[in-house]
Amino acid sequence: MANVRVGAKLTDKSTITDANGAFTLELPPGPQELYISTVTYGLVKKTINVAAGMSGDIQIALNEDAAALTEQVTIASDPFESTRTTSTFEQTLNKRELQATSSILLSDPIRAAQTLPGVASNDDFRSEFSVRGAGFDRVGVWLDGVLTDNFVHTVAGGYPDTGSLSVINSDAVNSVSLLSGGSPASFGNRTAAVLDLDSRDGNRVKPSGRIAAALSGVSAMIDGPISGGKGSYLVAARKSYVGYLVRRINDENQFTNNPPILGFADVQGKLLYDFSPRNQVGVSAIFGSFDYDRNRDRELLFENAVFRGESRNLLLNAHWSFTPNPRVFWQTRFFALKTSFNNVNRDELILNDGDRSQLGVRSDVSFQLPHSNRLEAGLYVRSLHANSLSQRVAFGNVPFDFGSFDENGTEQAWYAQDTWRNERLRLQFTGGLRVEHSGITSQTLNSPRASLTWSINDRWRVHAMAGRYYQFPDFELVFGRLGSRSLRAQGATNVSGGIEALVGDRVRLSFEVFDREDANLFFTLSEPRLDGGQVSFAEFPFRNALDGHARGFELSLQRRSANKLAGWISYSYLRTKLTDSQTGLSFVGDTEQRHLLNTHASYRFTDTWNLSGVFRFGTGPPIPGFFRQVGDNLFLSDRRNEVRVPDYARLDVRVSKAFLFKRWKLTATAEVLNLLNRNNVRYAGFDGFDPSTGRVFGQLDRVLPLLPSAGVVIEF
Repeated sequence: MANVRVGAKLTDKSTITDANGAFTLELPPGPQELYISTVTYGLVKKTINVAAGMSGDIQIALNEDAAALTEQVTIASDPFESTRTTSTFEQTLNKRELQATSSILLSDPIRAAQTLPGVASNDDFRSEFSVRGAGFDRVGVWLDGVLTDNFVHTVAGGYPDTGSLSVINSDAVNSVSLLSGGSPASFGNRTAAVLDLDSRDGNRVKPSGRIAAALSGVSAMIDGPISGGKGSYLVAARKSYVGYLVRRINDENQFTNNPPILGFADVQGKLLYDFSPRNQVGVSAIFGSFDYDRNRDRELLFENAVFRGESRNLLLNAHWSFTPNPRVFWQTRFFALKTSFNNVNRDELILNDGDRSQLGVRSDVSFQLPHSNRLEAGLYVRSLHANSLSQRVAFGNVPFDFGSFDENGTEQAWYAQDTWRNERLRLQFTGGLRVEHSGITSQTLNSPRASLTWSINDRWRVHAMAGRYYQFPDFELVFGRLGSRSLRAQGATNVSGGIEALVGDRVRLSFEVFDREDANLFFTLSEPRLDGGQVSFAEFPFRNALDGHARGFELSLQRRSANKLAGWISYSYLRTKLTDSQTGLSFVGDTEQRHLLNTHASYRFTDTWNLSGVFRFGTGPPIPGFFRQVGDNLFLSDRRNEVRVPDYARLDVRVSKAFLFKRWKLTATAEVLNLLNRNNVRYAGFDGFDPSTGRVFGQLDRVLPLLPSAGVVIEF
């Protein structure tokens, strides 16, 4: 790496590495402490013993920003190497890219994933996104091998005019991988995509710390070794204080109609210990709290609008890893998740109150067999419980039940897959089967999957995959207000293929085409519309009603390097179509954004200056429902998803300046979100409609305006 500062503690001497990463430093004989750092990379301490007449090279491992310290020097032949060797193609964010694409206002790894190819989102207030025309409810978010259902800071109950934020801190995440064209048999219960998050281990070199402060809140992380390097610990926490600032401003100015206040806090920890070279145990925990305040006079709110809301999330994950020999790896996890929530209206009456919990076990084993075969197998079992009180307020301020339930259920899954690799032919084939059972729907389903990769030469690679995927309905869809106990799993068949080319050693060009055939998707025709020229509004239970497809292609160019320019530019094209099997109604998907352009660029000019930016553009998704536009007004229609939200475009720019000291580093960052002050809007529901004319009342909500921010990070 170029432009890295190397300093010696005792002599106060320092130097900067050249274009090849080499440096020369004249030091007296004896022990010497070197401190090595550059902007967007962590502070590293290296102890060497300089002997008289000593000559030779010293290699030093420099760690990406907020990554675990290590003294190992890793030489990777492929900068685009996948985290999942059984995946044909995956989009990844390494530690440096994750930090660069996470806003300093909100350190959110799920929001960072919004910059990846094929990922669409036009709502700046929410972490959720869509992948290839499928909503976030069809994307499986896995953290350390555990499927996290709705594991975000948000207002429970499905209120679209609120916001959300991941409970997971970016500082404590090692990598993020998106498998949008299909996943191996080790993943299940989602039909569109997988977002795989790998949490960071504590470092085993020395204790280190990181403190960050921004206009919205503070965060801190500390980690280090235990028992002489046999284990490690990590503790990270975040706390927002923007709510205090907004309240103070409102009180001083006696405002009565203001944007909502969102407050959150979370803490997570991870502990690892090696009982022996073959046995490792670990435990991790994440706890988060979220508070929502509408922040306006009560009389300005409807009686069924959320005035205040709160939610609490907890995830416990313990594992044991056993490696009896280099050919066998076995890991077993025990996990527990719990989410509790409470929403009240302007009169302090309960709108939503309840909790969701699950207990489970996951066990995976891998065998390296003769003749270049690797066999993997495992099970995933969880027990589910949901207790949900849902109420609405009628005339006379009297609450009535709005779909409360208290139910239990179980899910089991087993999988096996074999990966065959031939170095001479440059071929890799993976075939697998996943069997899933739901006690809620009483179904047992088989999901075969296969993928093929052929490396034509050192520069060109082609890949293809095909697989069947199922997703069981959530408790709300089965037992809630519009629930149906006859609901069954929805399914999808994913087929994709592509080609990759390396241009030089650091640039990758990729092209992928895809086709997802959806079947039996969950849908309820409970929206106001025109029926025979008359306004109609009737509510129906959920059904496995929709069949359709999502087809398109993705083209991306990426450069991954520690020096000079790094980043990517990607373009995606998408067409969707869904048809109600009962009524024959056809429409495009609710989250279809036909054209997407996602770009990220980062450039480290010197050892202390770095400039980065993210630009995202997407054509507008449909306004879900039966609408037609006449001038500036909306009216009800007999056709669904015909009117679209305006196109979305947002440019974020960040500049960082590092101040390097002997034993610590301070990085100051200035950031501007929506630099072009684009008037982006989102659909968050309308106020109502006129039954006689069908005219719709309400408007689209504007999301982030031009928003400058600043923050500092101290590492020691």
